[in-house]
Amino acid sequence: MDFSKTTAAVIGLGLMGGSFAMRLKELGAAVIGINRTLSTAEAALRQGIVDSIDISDLKHADIVIFCTPAKATLAFVKNHLPDFRSDAIMTDIAGVKGNLADDIRQILPPGIDFISSHPMCGHEGEGLSRADPDIFRGANYILLPDKTNRPESVELLRNMALALGCRHVPSITPEEHDRHIAYTSDLTHVLAAALINSTSLKEDTKYFTGGSFRDETRVADINSPLWTDLFLANRENLLLEIDRFTESLSAIKTALERADKNTLHELLEKAGKRKRNLTAADKI
Repeated sequence: MDFSKTTAAVIGLGLMGGSFAMRLKELGAAVIGINRTLSTAEAALRQGIVDSIDISDLKHADIVIFCTPAKATLAFVKNHLPDFRSDAIMTDIAGVKGNLADDIRQILPPGIDFISSHPMCGHEGEGLSRADPDIFRGANYILLPDKTNRPESVELLRNMALALGCRHVPSITPEEHDRHIAYTSDLTHVLAAALINSTSLKEDTKYFTGGSFRDETRVADINSPLWTDLFLANRENLLLEIDRFTESLSAIKTALERADKNTLHELLEKAGKRKRNLTAADKI
């Protein structure tokens, strides 16, 4: 995909918004950056991450990428409808979808196409200083098209995801998305937070950690306001996944309590096999 004649607007210049802006600039696009805190937008402009922070330039944006929480995205669209290009393609990256896409489509004029999406990537920490153009490399990028979307708009976002460096671009419904994400994203953040909040963590724990502990607690350095809202927005699905995880953990605990070597071995063998299958499938 040739981005040299494309203008993209990124709304929200935090970790993900900054990463989008950096990578799109690398690909040759002109990038408009809008942020609630002006000093962040000004920093992005000084650093060459974006080309403009003037909201009046939104009318030039072919693609508008919302890297903001769902409520903020809906509010921005409502407040700036006259500012968008009449045939713009919009997308968001909210971690929980709910009815966001339907709510936005209801207020958009006919020419603007909104297609929800979710790049499955990130880093620990938050903010523009943590942005990284390589964050998309090898990631999954989920599209949530609706029957009302123009096929060429969906294809453009698919090609953009691949150009960013993403490996797989599956298409699913918002309901399917939120069910999957409760397991692969929400639950993993819950577990990292619970592990790091354990009373077993002491001042000298840092002298006894290895790769496994670092890997499993990496995302515990979390954007707490954002993830609080995400957990609550996907509460029913997340509670179900916590119950399923508790059941799986209890099976291991019971085997340990009974010194049941055979069952413990079987559970670990099952985990190893499933992980190898998952890794092999990811390489396809």
